[in-house]
Amino acid sequence: MTEALPSIVDEMLAYYLERINERQVELIQGFYLYGSIALGDYYVHCSDIDFIAITEARLTDYQYLHVMNVHKEVEKRYPKSRMGGIYVTWADLGKLQDDIEPFPYYSDGKLKRAGYFELNLVTWYELKHHGIRLVGPAIEELGLEIDMQRFIRNMHLNLNTYWANWILKASDPRRLYSYLVWLRGSEMEWGVLGITRLWYTFREGQVTSKARAGEYALEHVPAQWHPILHESIRIRRGGGTSLYTSRKQRKADAIAYMHFMLKACNDMFP
Repeated sequence: MTEALPSIVDEMLAYYLERINERQVELIQGFYLYGSIALGDYYVHCSDIDFIAITEARLTDYQYLHVMNVHKEVEKRYPKSRMGGIYVTWADLGKLQDDIEPFPYYSDGKLKRAGYFELNLVTWYELKHHGIRLVGPAIEELGLEIDMQRFIRNMHLNLNTYWANWILKASDPRRLYSYLVWLRGSEMEWGVLGITRLWYTFREGQVTSKARAGEYALEHVPAQWHPILHESIRIRRGGGTSLYTSRKQRKADAIAYMHFMLKACNDMFP
């Protein structure tokens, strides 16, 4: 469908759209990708395929069951597909939770009837500036407008809620998540590169991928943080041998770095 996609993703999405339209012709009037795959940071072992599907109206019960069955077929045929996305209408584009009714969404291998999954300004920003169109009008014709001041405010709130809480959970030895961060490199990488991505946005006023945010940080933060950044980028990209001989030290470096990033981000705001 498009040369911008890895061949296996291109094949899987073509199958998905073919099956969707087999019984419900033109049900999907627009289909766009955003997230890591649109940012050029897709890795089959860890990345989701984030999508926005546009329908004329909210899915009827029949349409909902049809979409659910198609997702099951896709998961069976492509076990590592990792699709995740929302089913909204043209009128919903660019809006937030207070402005629209809950909508169907697909996450973690399940289709849910109604919610606000991934409904935030980051989603709309990535669609506007980095999105990939598979079905529907060109992205520049969608008329998306992003309030950048609100965008930054929301990300700052996310920093001091989600990420501050993440650090607390990962630091507390009484919590299971603290053990998972020690055990799984993917959990550690999520934290290190996730908060670094916010820091990049606060400095540059743009959104980038996690791996590129890590590379950017290597050019701007003290050398003491370089080992944990290199380790996180390595895990993200799925190659090479760990730079650490001790998981305990790796986790300690990750938590210390995230505290450093939390302060560095907050220091940019009054």
